[in-house]
Amino acid sequence: MSRSRRGTHVPVEESSTAGYSAAKDRDHCLLDWLEKHAGLGGWVGAFGAIVAIFVTWGLARAEYLRTRRLEASRLNAEIGLFERITTEFQPIVLRYLQLVDANDREAIDYRGKQTNDPRWLRLVDLNWLPVTQWPSVEAYDRFKQYFAAANRLLETPMGEEATMRTRREAFEGTFEALQRALEVARR
Repeated sequence: MSRSRRGTHVPVEESSTAGYSAAKDRDHCLLDWLEKHAGLGGWVGAFGAIVAIFVTWGLARAEYLRTRRLEASRLNAEIGLFERITTEFQPIVLRYLQLVDANDREAIDYRGKQTNDPRWLRLVDLNWLPVTQWPSVEAYDRFKQYFAAANRLLETPMGEEATMRTRREAFEGTFEALQRALEVARR
């Protein structure tokens, strides 16, 4: 069979009608098979329910992991802030020790001169945080030891050698212990 298109004869493919007929037969076979298996709907529903359970579990797990990553990120940012504040304050104490060792008069009332220093004020703010706001109890304890030892050391008058020696020994290693405790608390 052929059609004309403005004077041109184009043959119509007979296979297109045969393909349509084969698809129609396949659809009828599938529908016949489905009608002969009446319990199939229940099985399809059960399979769909199982798939839905796994999809729901996967979505809940993904949300749990996302929340956990956000919490870890927040905690690590807080730890980074604690490390930065204490690291910025440490040179104040080390400078005081240098002044004391050199018998420099600038060491007199050194702690009083630091009262309005933002590094000191941030450290005092950390001191007021409750234990529940710290990344770990160990980090809280190490900070309290560091803060108390540093504060006592800075308040020691320059001429009291025995007191200075005792307080310096108490201060030694507290900064490093605090940094280790903060690092261990990271996630």
